[in-house]
Amino acid sequence: MFYRLFSYFKFILKSTNQHGVHSPFVYDFLTKGLYKKVDSNIRLNTFNSLEKLSKKEKNTLKKIIKYFNPTSIIINLKDISNTLNKDHDLLIYSYLSEKNILTLSLKKPNSFIIIKNIHNNELSEKNWLKIIQLKEVKVTIDLFYFGLIFFRKKQAKEHFNIRS
Repeated sequence: MFYRLFSYFKFILKSTNQHGVHSPFVYDFLTKGLYKKVDSNIRLNTFNSLEKLSKKEKNTLKKIIKYFNPTSIIINLKDISNTLNKDHDLLIYSYLSEKNILTLSLKKPNSFIIIKNIHNNELSEKNWLKIIQLKEVKVTIDLFYFGLIFFRKKQAKEHFNIRS
């Protein structure tokens, strides 16, 4: 609990809003997605593992899903083991190490990964920092509750700490 609180304090000091973002891709996501009102039409009830999220985390996840509009969502590592060779739009993990991320085959150009609890403990935070450094990962967004990972081939490598 103390580690998460300390991490949140560090995050607030480093984070910014849309005014500190110089990437058109991330700026559009923030202004047209993350900072908009929550759409009540999106239901997370169909995903049992997402029931434990706080209200703020659920609202943030709804905004992410509404903006990127994925057609297929896979949750947790055991669900993906049977579908690794198929196309995915969005993968949601409660924990992901840099070793696991290299085995993922995200074939669609706009696919991305969400990792929950990236600041939960020291190990989670270290894994998140290792993932940011991977060559294949182009854009990472730290929302404190979630880490977003994008593999956009034509994008320069960038990392953002964003207050939601």
